[in-house]
Amino acid sequence: MINNSQKQRISITVDARLLEEVDQMTKNRSAAVEQGLRLWRKQQIEEQLRNFYQNRSQATSEFEFEQEWAQFSQSQMEEILEEEGL
Repeated sequence: MINNSQKQRISITVDARLLEEVDQMTKNRSAAVEQGLRLWRKQQIEEQLRNFYQNRSQATSEFEFEQEWAQFSQSQMEEILEEEGL
């Protein structure tokens, strides 16, 4: 976890109604904003990945290879998890 010395103070402007709702849910605005930014960043990364895979052109043989590899990888992971009792 990041300690306070690694955090940076910022000033932002937000909708007053939204801020009131946040204040009703938490006493720590900073934590709420930080969590919101983490969720936003995660969504942006997921969207970029989705766009990359949707927009790339791929030969059928490559696609089939990747499917086979994904199935193999999944089966191997399932075996490992089973062996570990997970």
